[in-house]
Amino acid sequence: MQSATNRRLKRWGMAGLSALALVLGARSALAQAEEAVTVTVLGIHATTEPTEHIDPALRPIADELRRSSYNCFRLVTSATRRIAVGETSEFAMVEGYALHIRPEKVDEDSLQLTITWVQEGRILQRMTLALRKGKYFLSGGWRLKEGAILGAVAAQ
Repeated sequence: MQSATNRRLKRWGMAGLSALALVLGARSALAQAEEAVTVTVLGIHATTEPTEHIDPALRPIADELRRSSYNCFRLVTSATRRIAVGETSEFAMVEGYALHIRPEKVDEDSLQLTITWVQEGRILQRMTLALRKGKYFLSGGWRLKEGAILGAVAAQ
């Protein structure tokens, strides 16, 4: 049979563990909310020309670009900014196109982003994906007056 003191200690111990778990959970959620991600977005004008051309600034993703149906790629916009997890930031492209980037979750070597293509306020495509830190994800191919707009997104 347990003494009253032992029962009280167990009850307070369980209450203390529950309180500690709540505090740690709240601190973890707060840390995630305060965490920010550095996002780089490249706006790429893609066309088909008689000879291939890849803007020197796009050399790190040249292999991915060559997989498209275009052969000429020029950097038209480039922006890097810090975005808090759970917040959305807009990156303007050309001819009314924009990319909305929202970091959702950050892990040790990857992160989860929601990427939304928008043209003049109309959502064209929304995708949520896991991306390795520092690696570019290429998307788009939306028609322009001449050629198409591509977007390359990387985050750290």
